[in-house]
Amino acid sequence: MLNQSKLYTMQVRYFFTALAFCIAGCGGNSKQSTITIDTLADGTIVQRETEEQPGKTEDQSNGFWERLVMVELKDNNGAIAAIRPFPSSWKIGNPVTTGPHGISIKSFPLRFFMDNYNPALQQSYVQSGQQLRSMPGVEQLIQEDLVPWAQNQGMQLVDFYEIPEISRMDKWYSESLYAAMPARSDVAAFGINWKKNDGTPYFQILHLTVKTSNTMQNWSYYVDGLEAEADHMESAKKQLIFGLANTRYNLEPIMAYNKAEAQRCNQSWAAFNQRMAQNQAAFEAQQRAFVNKSEAINDAIMSGWRSRNAASDRNQENTIDGIYERTNVQNTETGQQYKVAAGANQYWMNNNGEYISTKLNDYNPNLDQNMNEQRWQQLKEIKKN
Repeated sequence: MLNQSKLYTMQVRYFFTALAFCIAGCGGNSKQSTITIDTLADGTIVQRETEEQPGKTEDQSNGFWERLVMVELKDNNGAIAAIRPFPSSWKIGNPVTTGPHGISIKSFPLRFFMDNYNPALQQSYVQSGQQLRSMPGVEQLIQEDLVPWAQNQGMQLVDFYEIPEISRMDKWYSESLYAAMPARSDVAAFGINWKKNDGTPYFQILHLTVKTSNTMQNWSYYVDGLEAEADHMESAKKQLIFGLANTRYNLEPIMAYNKAEAQRCNQSWAAFNQRMAQNQAAFEAQQRAFVNKSEAINDAIMSGWRSRNAASDRNQENTIDGIYERTNVQNTETGQQYKVAAGANQYWMNNNGEYISTKLNDYNPNLDQNMNEQRWQQLKEIKKN
C-alpha cells in the first residue's frame, strides 16, 4: 500500500474529530463511540476513544489510547508525495503494513481497463489482442472480480457500502490531474466485509476511478485488504479509514506532472491531421496519461492541500489554470465551455467532442479534405478578468 516511509518529524498540527456509532450484538441496545484525534504539546498526534452507555450522559473512557504519527509517502524519485496519519504501532511497508493484534494491511496491484465506442477501432483492438471491457457497475464488478478470488481464499461476501470520506479524497486527487480530453469523472471508494470459513472477519477498501468521454471509457481499481483479530477489527478499520481520508497532499509533483502532460498532448495533437489518426492519437495520449495517473495514485498521493473545496472558487480556478497552462473556450452555438491547452490562436471541435488547436489564423478544418468532411465548430477563447 505504501512505499517504505520514515516518521514525519516536523511539528504539523492537526485537529480532527470523527464520530462513530456501534450497534451492540445483544438485546438490541446501542452504544456511542467517539474517536478524538488531537495534538499534544510536543506535537505528537494522539487518538482517544470513549464509549457512552445507554441512559448515561457522561462519556466513559474505555482506556484505549492510540498514538498517531504523520507517515511520509515518497514517490519513485524519493520526494515526499504525501503524509498520512497512522498509529505509531503500525510498521509501514510495501505492499504490506503490519501492526499489533494481528493487523495486516495489503495493497493489491492496480488493474485498469478501457472500452472504445468507435466500431472500427474496437475491431482493430480485438485483432491486436487488446481486450475491451466497460465498467459493469460496482456490484457486478465485485461479483466478477473479487468474489471468485475470495472463494479461493475460503471467504464469503457479507456486504459492501460506499465510504464517502475516502471517496471525496480520491475524487479530489483524480480531478487534480491533467486530462487529455474532456471526460466525465466518477470516483468512489467502497468498504467490503467478508467472512472467513472459521468466522473471522476480513475487510477490503475498493478504490474505483471511471473516466468516460464521447469516444471511450478508461477505468481502474485497486484494493486494500485488512486482517485483524476479531476483537480489534473495528478499531483497525476506523484507523485505516481515518488515515486514508485525511491524507495531506503536496502540490508540486501534481503541477510538474500536469505541465509535462499538457506539453506532450499539445505536440501529439499537432502531429495528426486525419480523423482516424486523431482518434488513435487521442487513445494513446489518454492511455499514457491514464497509466501515469494510476502509478501516481499508488506512489504520489500528495500533501499540503488544506482546502479541498477551494477548486470551486473562481480565483483558485484562475490560479490553477495558469499553473497548468490551460485556457477556457466556449462553443458559441451551444454555450458549452471546455478547458483546453493554452497557446493556440484557434480552437475547433467536432461532433465527437474532439478538438484541434492551431496557431494559424486562417486555418479552417471544414475546408480541409483530410478532415473527411467532418463538421468543425470554432471555439471562442474566454478571456479571464
